[in-house]
Amino acid sequence: MIYSLAMSKVSRSTFTVAALAGVWVPFRSVFAGLVSTVELSAITRLYSMQMQTGLDKIVLKNRYNTLEIEKNGRRVWINGVMFWLHEPCRRSGRTWSIRKADFQYGIDPILRSYTHAPKRTPIVVVIDPGHGGKDSGAVGSKKVFEKQVVLDISYRMKKLLETHGFKVVMTRSGDQYPSLDDRADLARKVKADLFLSIHADGAVSSAAHGVETFITTATGFDSSNHYGKGGDQSPVLNNRYDAANAMLGYAVQSNLLKMSGRSDRGVRRARFAVIKKAPCPAALVECGFLTNPEEERLLRTEAYRSRVAQGIVNGVRAYRTLVSRATR
Repeated sequence: MIYSLAMSKVSRSTFTVAALAGVWVPFRSVFAGLVSTVELSAITRLYSMQMQTGLDKIVLKNRYNTLEIEKNGRRVWINGVMFWLHEPCRRSGRTWSIRKADFQYGIDPILRSYTHAPKRTPIVVVIDPGHGGKDSGAVGSKKVFEKQVVLDISYRMKKLLETHGFKVVMTRSGDQYPSLDDRADLARKVKADLFLSIHADGAVSSAAHGVETFITTATGFDSSNHYGKGGDQSPVLNNRYDAANAMLGYAVQSNLLKMSGRSDRGVRRARFAVIKKAPCPAALVECGFLTNPEEERLLRTEAYRSRVAQGIVNGVRAYRTLVSRATR
């Protein structure tokens, strides 16, 4: 099975990891009060990229990677995969800048994973099938329950991961409801290297569709879905893995997109209890919308659930490869 790596050539179908052109040079920070930003021109120099400015996006590109950054928006497409910034890319005078945290804990770990990878190659993976027991999660119009769908996907992931040498622990094996704290505590007890919480989405509008991967929000910022609403911005335990989370989230989302064939809602930031308390790199994966008729139909099929499981597992394997190469 071919799977996608973060530091690959522009095509996400390749398994080849290519070295980035250029070497590290100190980036210049621009301060507005206590707010630190990084100019896009500094990023182009760091990665030996060319910059093209369009009507709605700024494109930075070299032979290996392409960044498409939304002007005055929070989205960047990294080699075609959507990744949400904490704050919009903004213009100051003649220059465009992003927040320093979005560079340090987003773009750079994905493009130069060898400088951010954990020292330990992941072996123990905790899979958390969301909800369970008294909590059904999202429910489709055909009475498809999220708690059942994600348990099935999780078992498929477990089998695949074990064939590739991972030790897998699940937070629930049936229709039970472990508390959110219990799920994170289990990861701590088994000394997990990775934590993956598996979910299916729900929305008021049946038009909402696609797949998305959530990682922990950096300290001092709003979560992606609560931007500008004055929510919690405090530090959490999982912030110590901010850079590794970006690597993991990107690897999972890019491979899930490839296998599922669904639309890209991006790698987003959140302070969900199960990931913010995780004692290791963590991601929460939304595998489609049960409130969308087409995606509910797909989630009812074994074929789609198998593709989703394979996509997430491919992402985990890609992440492991990046870490193992960085630690050699």
